[in-house]
Amino acid sequence: MFLGTSAKIAWRELRSAPSKFLFVVLAVAVGVGALSGVKGFGLAFKSMLLRNAKQLIAADLQAQTWAGPTDEQVRKVTEIGKRAGTFTQVTETVSMAGSANSRVPQMVSVKAIDPTVYPLYGQLSVTPQKSLCELLKPDTALVNPELMLRLRVKPGDAIRLGGHTYTIAGSLDTEPDRLASGFGPGMRVLVSREGLARSGLIQFGSRAAQRFLFRLNPGVNVDRLTSEIKASLPRSFISDYRDGDPAVGKGIDNATIFLSLVSLVALIVGSLGVAMAMYSHLQQKMDTIAIMKAVGARSKQIMQIYLLQTLWLGIAGGIIGVAIGAIVQKSFPVLIQRVFAMLPEVTFDWSFSLQGMCLGVLATLLFTVPPLLSIRGIRPSLVFRRDMPEAKKRWRERLSEAGSSVIVAALILAGFGLITVWLSDSWKMGAYFIAGLAASLLILSLAARGLLRSMRAIVRLSGTRLPSVFRHGFANLYRPGNQAGSVLAALGIGVMFTLTTYLLQRTILREVQTEGPGRSGNVFLLDVQASQRDGLFALVQSEPGVSGKVSLIGYVIGRLFDKNGTPVAQLPITQERKDNLQTSRLTMAAGRPEEVEIVKGKWWDPNDPRPAMAIAEEQERFYGFRYHDRLRYQIAGKMVEFPVVAVFRRSARTPVRYDLLVSSASMKGMPAVYVGSARVDPKSVPVIEEAVFEKFPTVTVMNLAEILRRVQEAVDQVALVIRFLAAFAILAGIIILSASVAGSRYRRIREVAVLKTLGATKGRITSIFSIEFSILGAVAGFIGGLLANIFSKIITERFVEASFDFDWISILAVTVLTALLANLAGWLASARILDQRPLEVLRGE
Repeated sequence: MFLGTSAKIAWRELRSAPSKFLFVVLAVAVGVGALSGVKGFGLAFKSMLLRNAKQLIAADLQAQTWAGPTDEQVRKVTEIGKRAGTFTQVTETVSMAGSANSRVPQMVSVKAIDPTVYPLYGQLSVTPQKSLCELLKPDTALVNPELMLRLRVKPGDAIRLGGHTYTIAGSLDTEPDRLASGFGPGMRVLVSREGLARSGLIQFGSRAAQRFLFRLNPGVNVDRLTSEIKASLPRSFISDYRDGDPAVGKGIDNATIFLSLVSLVALIVGSLGVAMAMYSHLQQKMDTIAIMKAVGARSKQIMQIYLLQTLWLGIAGGIIGVAIGAIVQKSFPVLIQRVFAMLPEVTFDWSFSLQGMCLGVLATLLFTVPPLLSIRGIRPSLVFRRDMPEAKKRWRERLSEAGSSVIVAALILAGFGLITVWLSDSWKMGAYFIAGLAASLLILSLAARGLLRSMRAIVRLSGTRLPSVFRHGFANLYRPGNQAGSVLAALGIGVMFTLTTYLLQRTILREVQTEGPGRSGNVFLLDVQASQRDGLFALVQSEPGVSGKVSLIGYVIGRLFDKNGTPVAQLPITQERKDNLQTSRLTMAAGRPEEVEIVKGKWWDPNDPRPAMAIAEEQERFYGFRYHDRLRYQIAGKMVEFPVVAVFRRSARTPVRYDLLVSSASMKGMPAVYVGSARVDPKSVPVIEEAVFEKFPTVTVMNLAEILRRVQEAVDQVALVIRFLAAFAILAGIIILSASVAGSRYRRIREVAVLKTLGATKGRITSIFSIEFSILGAVAGFIGGLLANIFSKIITERFVEASFDFDWISILAVTVLTALLANLAGWLASARILDQRPLEVLRGE
């Protein structure tokens, strides 16, 4: 019966001050917009992958590996494929291609197929329109138009690949499984498997991706078949038509999880803004609530009024958020169109938009539970005397209320924990996120309490010695009815999450740049055999335009047999990491490299032929290797036991990433492969490429300037999306502060009137408020900056597996910026108060 009356009262209050509730609507809209946009795009991309799954991988199921499979593994997988249906193998690698018409060779992505079977699904678009069996012979190739343009060739002309000549049989226009490629960058050359064997590109240690494609007979159990393939080919990524491509799908999943967490940040910060706005609103309506209780209204009925208000505001913000999410969802393909050659068919998902809106409303209700429950404790007799000392609650009453507050806080954290798990599909991530949120709220609450006590002590001890402007500004923080503690906590959370987003983004970008192959050179030499090492070094070093010394680092491939006598299968690490130890790259070194810093132990004697190993710090964390361990490896059929004599740390100047260093003297006679880098004047790079291709056609020369530019473009696009969502978090933080200060506007009106009556000028009042805003902003910024660095370090080390350096400059910057932001937002909400006349305000009292 009271529901209709509650709705009328709630609607009248909303109509009376629409601008005040605009903050609530915007806060909800920001969170819902970020959620529905990011998650909606991720689902649209995945649904596109599923709709075209068989064409995207050219099979029902595929197993992909970058570790060279043994002949026995290939035999087992072939038997499984023939028993389950139709089977074919695709090999992909990179090389250099040249022609008689162009002196500058080009880096190409070589793909070898069986033309009688491939593709199992979908169609290749080729010119002329003939079957692959007609076009692909051992001495012919299909190339894409871009390569023909760069090499100045046409169908019928010849190109050189791996030191052999191939006739161009036609143009390769499109491939159904281009996104599933192991080596996506670079121009494509399609050859038969016989043609690849003829080229000599695949040798021991060569980098190549092997894809085993299966077209299944009706009734085949896909899950059972997957387990069987995994047992035969341990180090492989397996996907089927239900999952889409493993490389693309995994990348999209990781990106969606990260962006979803950023959108969750926006939702949490926006929800805090809603809670602050509703708390401020209830503080202003305390007299109204007291009067309603005095005339017989029950707490449950009054709570119903403000619950309806919150629900309506949440729905209104959700509707606007859905519209924002649609714009975000449509913008993503444009933002990342240079990353993916094929744009996803983004369709607006109304069902997910509804879910995002429900999440926004749920988050809003969760954070408004505490101020709504506070209505039960409002007593008319105490409200009208609320600023008097005898009206303050006793400690026992406050303690009993604290118990219910803890329960409510636990429910809020549990609710957001479930939302986090739903967004990230990870209980671990949800647990870390909620633990971080709870710890941050606790620390900020304690900091707020400490700040208020400090301000009270400073005012009491300094007396009249403190300038009046500062004395009033400090006292404003702990005056009756002030919400400084709540504002500081909410603003600090906003600063923490916003800065965390920036720090994580910067860390990931730095990892991409420092872990890439171009840290000490812009030309990279791959697949160099031991017999080619000295000649290649002398050739490149003598070329004009080469600055500094050419770096050539050798490595051997080994399989870890046991550690301190314990077989790999019994080591206390994950199965994935056990699989990784089956093919380990052991980098050879004589003396200690300049870029290496010894953390434990000492380096070996370069002339000592006894085996010795140094491990990177990461190996301790990932695989449990320790100083003084004895690791036994099988290398080229021989068993070699390496004592771990040193633990090292790499610097950003390391030309090639290595984790396991072994003494060169102990590796004599072992089949080694070398990689190298050189710093070359960009104008001289084509000359180097031509010279190396002429004498060492199987060596791959990468012009890293071009590769790094492409990588950087992709990174920039992803960073653009991250910054795009970070803007939501920043906007939500501004909304929180504005809502909080706007909520205190009601009490500031009377305060300004009294100060003006006592003779205070507009400039003095402005100074008082500015000091209050600056202290709140600076403290919130400083603590939020500290928490952001701690939170970023945990996430980086636990999930990104990268190093993070504590950034004190960011803390200083965010402290100053938050103080300025507090003043800006505070005065935007409070400027009109200064123009009101004292007599008008006091008469209203």
